[in-house]
Amino acid sequence: MLKLYTRAQARLNSLRAEDGATATEYALVLGLVAIALVVAAVALTPILNDFVKDVGTWMGLQGDKVGTPAAPAGGAG
Repeated sequence: MLKLYTRAQARLNSLRAEDGATATEYALVLGLVAIALVVAAVALTPILNDFVKDVGTWMGLQGDKVGTPAAPAGGAG
């Protein structure tokens, strides 16, 4: 009976020890995902910037002033 209790206690202790490892694994995965997101953002910035400028040009906005409306065609005043 004591042998069974000792085995059960050892198994419970090993399960408790694995909880810390699981938290560490989650932290490592979270860190890797964060690094991947930063790398993707840096790599995609020029592509997205060109895309936004192209959409702005298509909508009639001027060059680098994306977000600023183009001057009226007939002129003001």
